[in-house]
Amino acid sequence: MADTAKNPTRSSICLVRWWFGEFSPYMDCIMRSCAANPDIDWLLLTDNPSRKNFPSNVRTHLTSVEEFRKLFSDRLGFTVNLPKSEMLTIFKPAFGIFFEELLAGYDFWGCCDLDMIFGDLRKFLREDILAVHEKVLCRGHLTLYRNTPEVNRYFMRDCPGVKGYREVFQAGKFYQFDERSGINLIFRYYNLRQFHDEFIVDVVPPTRWKITRFEGGAIKNQPEQVFYWYKGKVFHAYYNCDEGINDDEYAYIHFQRRSMPAPAFDPFAVNGFLITPDGFFPYNREPLTHEDFARYNRERWRPREENLRTLRRGIGKRLGLIPREIGQ
Repeated sequence: MADTAKNPTRSSICLVRWWFGEFSPYMDCIMRSCAANPDIDWLLLTDNPSRKNFPSNVRTHLTSVEEFRKLFSDRLGFTVNLPKSEMLTIFKPAFGIFFEELLAGYDFWGCCDLDMIFGDLRKFLREDILAVHEKVLCRGHLTLYRNTPEVNRYFMRDCPGVKGYREVFQAGKFYQFDERSGINLIFRYYNLRQFHDEFIVDVVPPTRWKITRFEGGAIKNQPEQVFYWYKGKVFHAYYNCDEGINDDEYAYIHFQRRSMPAPAFDPFAVNGFLITPDGFFPYNREPLTHEDFARYNRERWRPREENLRTLRRGIGKRLGLIPREIGQ
């Protein structure tokens, strides 16, 4: 339920995400960035009862994949195929009706990932944008929907070239129904107002053999650059031979398919931290040297043992000795 007393002059927002099992090693960094957005709420659907270092604007709702399967089937009137939690991503456009009671009172609800650090979201999710759009942003790692019965049911509409929601929800296979192959096209076909401008850092995933340096998929990357969080904001810092160090601000940074270690410091006790391929490091906006850029955004080969395991697994799948996972 939305707390309308937070700031009645702003649209209320709740971002939804699930998590099953042990929390991420760097969960404290994520929670620190959530705490810096006090008038945005998060709803974490999880089977983990721990709330260690969770700020008050992050609610948890204890549940399970089995409960999701039953709830989704009951709400839709047919049995859904949800073989594992990773498949929840295809159901995201329907969260507005699945979790209607938990989202009651919010002007907007959205979905997000938790392999990301949030910046000053309100700076980018401005009221003039929210006032005239039914859907804001288009990436699966953060999309907002206007919380009305009509908008929440648009995923059920037929659209040429898009698989119907019944087919998608019963197939048990990955399909980008929450992005460009599904809900984005449905909203476009029915002329709903969408805001798709990009103000994010979506870090390019590492390769099979290398831990690549951090580069954003939709930004102008520089030879010498780092990313950091500082006092509630996410920055892309880079060296400009004419101007020195520039700091461009973004709404969030998403580092998909990256195994990041736990920080060796308390994120709640520092003003900021660097976000690097090797993890998180305290940062108080000290001057960055050429050596810092090289140290904190470097590319390296994966460990030899890891590459050998990857190679053996790939050969095993090709020969049929190792079963392929559902959806691959």
